[in-house]
Amino acid sequence: MENSVNGSKRRITTRTRSHWEGATLRLEQDLAFSDGTRQHRSWRIRKLDRHHYEATANDIVGTARGEASGNAFHWSFILALSPGNPLANVRMTQSMYLQPDGRSLINHTTIQKFGIAAAQVTETFRR
Repeated sequence: MENSVNGSKRRITTRTRSHWEGATLRLEQDLAFSDGTRQHRSWRIRKLDRHHYEATANDIVGTARGEASGNAFHWSFILALSPGNPLANVRMTQSMYLQPDGRSLINHTTIQKFGIAAAQVTETFRR
């Protein structure tokens, strides 16, 4: 995946592992950026009903809320780019689409700052 930050591009490689802890799906996500920066994100995702989910993670503010329908999943959350500095928070809105092979997922993310779309990222995950 590539993303743009201040007009420059960085390649991001993501490795994600998951396991169940009771009724909670735990995702461990390691991100490696081409500039050598590394991040770790721990998600805890709960299914609320047939279509609705909520999640928390170590670097999001509050709770992510999502909705699934068919092969699509949409959710939104506030990402703390610099924890402790609310002016550095951005809104992430993601739309994920499971592909017919059942092994590939296309994710489209819009990143908003102060209500204005600052970046868009499209990535493909493969199992």
